[in-house]
Amino acid sequence: MNKFYFVAAFVLLSFGAGAQDFRFGKVSVDEVKEEFHPVDKEVDAAVLYRSHNVYYRYDNGIGFTLVTDVHERIKIYTKEGFDWATKEISYYKNSNDEERVSSIKGYTYNINNGKLTSEKLGKNGIFEEEENDYRLTTKITMPVVQEGSVIEYKYTLNSPFVTSIDQTPLQYTIPINRLEVKIVIPEYLNFRKYSNPKSPLILPITESTEPFVHLNNNGRGTSRLQFSQNVYEVATNNVPALKKEDYVDYLHNYAAFLKWELTSTRFPNTTTKNYAEDWESVAKSIFNDADFQKEINRDGYFEDEVDQLVQGVQSPLEKMQLIYKFVKQKVKWNGYYGFMPESGGKTAFKKGEGNVGDINLLLTAMLKYAGLNANPVVLSTRSNGIPVFPTRTGFNYVVSVIEFPEGAVLLDATDPHAAPGELPKRARNWKGRLIRENLSSDWVDLYSGVLSSDVSVLSYELGNDMVLRGKAAESYDGLFAKAYREEVEGLSEQVLLENLEKEKGNIKISEVRQENLDSIGLEVKESYVFELQQGVDVINDKVYIKPFIFNGLAENPFKADERQYPIFFEFPMMTKKTINLLIPEDYEVESLPESSIVQINGGEGEFKFLVKQNGRYLRFEADFTLKNIVFLPEQYTALKEFYAQMVEKQSETLVLKKII
Repeated sequence: MNKFYFVAAFVLLSFGAGAQDFRFGKVSVDEVKEEFHPVDKEVDAAVLYRSHNVYYRYDNGIGFTLVTDVHERIKIYTKEGFDWATKEISYYKNSNDEERVSSIKGYTYNINNGKLTSEKLGKNGIFEEEENDYRLTTKITMPVVQEGSVIEYKYTLNSPFVTSIDQTPLQYTIPINRLEVKIVIPEYLNFRKYSNPKSPLILPITESTEPFVHLNNNGRGTSRLQFSQNVYEVATNNVPALKKEDYVDYLHNYAAFLKWELTSTRFPNTTTKNYAEDWESVAKSIFNDADFQKEINRDGYFEDEVDQLVQGVQSPLEKMQLIYKFVKQKVKWNGYYGFMPESGGKTAFKKGEGNVGDINLLLTAMLKYAGLNANPVVLSTRSNGIPVFPTRTGFNYVVSVIEFPEGAVLLDATDPHAAPGELPKRARNWKGRLIRENLSSDWVDLYSGVLSSDVSVLSYELGNDMVLRGKAAESYDGLFAKAYREEVEGLSEQVLLENLEKEKGNIKISEVRQENLDSIGLEVKESYVFELQQGVDVINDKVYIKPFIFNGLAENPFKADERQYPIFFEFPMMTKKTINLLIPEDYEVESLPESSIVQINGGEGEFKFLVKQNGRYLRFEADFTLKNIVFLPEQYTALKEFYAQMVEKQSETLVLKKII
């Protein structure tokens, strides 16, 4: 598959960008009149031109500044493409300095009364926001956008943090007709570049050098600063859109991009300073520089509460449960990520609010105070990608872990619905780095190895009036229970009832009951009584009924002929669906679906379909177990067929005939 995609990319590269003028403001009538993309006619928007230039500016008395110039021209084909008329620029600050966005310019181009018109981006279309203590955002919203518009904007990002070059994007979820990237780095800074190893798209990168000369006239004469610069360039046409596929951990993890790692610096008249680190060094750096030591050993402000909470409790597991529940109730998450505490555990404890670092380091401190072997685990969220080389900037989140003799238990107190051992979806991303107080560290798997279960039972009878009446009962545990709680949180009884009846045909549901909804860690149970009209087909003296009337797998989620990216399931799972059916006295079974067992990858996935009959009582069981949650693209065909067989068995028809 990768080989095919590589060849296809180069075929697309042969489609030239023509004689378009990509200078800012030189949008043509033809660009605005274009009704659909010439290569990918289904897209809602396309980047006609993208320029991304990174270089270092030298100023007397200041030194180097890292500069990024971005220029984009985007065609909007449909209303669904309007989102591309908004651009968010995210940048960094700390307590000493910050990056700055400048030189923002933009225009929207339309055809009005047969003439090309432009509308300038005004100050009312530029918004600056503070995401948290470390991130700022400038949002650009282009004016008078409509179907057919071409928008164009440019801006400059100035950064005092010269040793950190941001990731360079090379691919979007829409096509890029013309892409020009240039990264220019002084010889004093040695960066290692990484292409995204998960992307099937490979773009050629040319490398060269060019001189830098800076003349300074200080009134007493002219001084000359001269050095060599390393240059990396990508100049290509028709970069294909990042293809959207279901069951992906995070789509942009598969986009083409370049990452930059500073390995060393050597400025004039100084020795070489090395920055390339191993993961142990990164862990030590985070522990020492991010206030972990202070935060997890600072207990003077919560001693009384914890002492009272665990008084008389001997079981370590019970202590963990009590403290975990207490922190989730005491301190609410403010929505901000970060492995570093924003305000500190003490302030968060008093205010009742904090970022991820505040809350989970506070949790770790309380667990340690109670005598448990708790430590922080730093990780990267799904939207932040996976760290491909040892760097502290690859992490943006922290959770707590307790190492028991029986195994480690991960805890995230920012999620009100998570039980011990369960992480929110945002944090289930490959592995995290456990950092102990003695500065030893290890990788920790963030995916749960425990099977979460969803067990449902439909018990119903077919009346002589051909109406199905019965009861449904379902129980969820593990991450299924967590998902259920999130789905129904805040729903009124009426909305819950409407959701249950949705897409079940002509059904009437009553006596809805829920159990353990607020008891995190216990199974959630749901039950209701139902009456289903028109749930069977009657032809002459025969009745045709699909036993899995509304809880079977009715559609294969894998429809594409081929797959580019790995298939990710949320967690290991077991689902068990049981149908108990009582048929009328004056009918008998003419034909039944047959039992079968299907496996994939030697038992990593298994589907059992069992049918039993005892007089008028019929029982159907569909048991599905998935132990492995990641399947490679080359396993896609087998997985697709596996699901096709599950759909087929749960869609088969039972035939009854009237007894004469």
